[in-house]
Amino acid sequence: MDLYRACKRARVLEPSLVEELRKELEEVKPLKAVLNAEFIASNQADRADNVFAGTNLECVEQLRRDMQAMKERCEKVVVLWTANTEQMAENIETVEELERRIAQNEPLPASVLYCYSAVQEGLVYLNGSPQNTFHPALLSLAKQHRAFLGGSDFKSGQTRLKTCLGDFLIGSGLKLAAVVSYNHLGNNDGKNLQEDKCFQSKRISKASVLEDSILSNPVLYPQGNDIDHEVVIKYVPFVGDSKRALDEYSSLIFMNGVHTIASYNVCEDSLLAVPLMIDLVILAEFCTRVQIDGNNLGPVLSYLSFFFKAPSTNHQEYVVNSFARQRATLTNFLKLTAGYMPDDSSLLGFKF
Repeated sequence: MDLYRACKRARVLEPSLVEELRKELEEVKPLKAVLNAEFIASNQADRADNVFAGTNLECVEQLRRDMQAMKERCEKVVVLWTANTEQMAENIETVEELERRIAQNEPLPASVLYCYSAVQEGLVYLNGSPQNTFHPALLSLAKQHRAFLGGSDFKSGQTRLKTCLGDFLIGSGLKLAAVVSYNHLGNNDGKNLQEDKCFQSKRISKASVLEDSILSNPVLYPQGNDIDHEVVIKYVPFVGDSKRALDEYSSLIFMNGVHTIASYNVCEDSLLAVPLMIDLVILAEFCTRVQIDGNNLGPVLSYLSFFFKAPSTNHQEYVVNSFARQRATLTNFLKLTAGYMPDDSSLLGFKF
């Protein structure tokens, strides 16, 4: 579909605005996409009507031609995956194994082919969905080609609130014991997640957001993560893009009492996510130009973790996934690059 028809189908923007922009929107038509239907829900078949068909090698060659054509039109190119959630795939450890699978046309998720193509072109690739696109092989390849990666899975509404409340409760000395998250939505993302193989990718991504807060308090959690954490997502076509999210946070307090906070969040799913996409593209491009002692950042742009549910880093043993710490890390990094002193939380200069 051209962008005008896609906007009409999505029913997110005001109809009067879409009509005012009709001429401009009709001129924007998507390129043919690479798709491996094995890795997404079978209910997406009716939407897959603009697909480039070919072997893995032919798909990669076509994607690279598209990226090269965009390089000729633009000063900078950033690849941002906002497509369907795919099922988790077996990790590919080495570049040789990845290139063998591509050459022998073994089934691979489309996101891996897009990421491989972007890395070969030396571009930034940002993963807005929860599947494990960043296999060790692609991380190694990104180092070789001085390409940049960031992800995974946009953190916009319910999950961002969860990182805040997890920080607040555990930081207050309350033992968060159970978190139950329920969502229903009616857009195509919700439809795709109805198939279990795709939902499990989302479930894994959402489940990891409390780990940072738990690790910060070994007194409350001497055995590590023992929070009962459940996530439910249901597809309800009637509500369209208006996502409804209900959460219940139960904590153990003094004398084994129970303290429960319940929240109900209603939002336009796409309108909450798009500003994150804009910020990500701007900040990712900026990060490609930052050098420290003559060395580039990367290949994983971990300063972008603030925007992702399941952040990737260059050092997987150190992943920050709490709202306040991620925001402080990003803002202090930006202050340093601008020549300002970073925040000093001790405030000794003012209070000593």
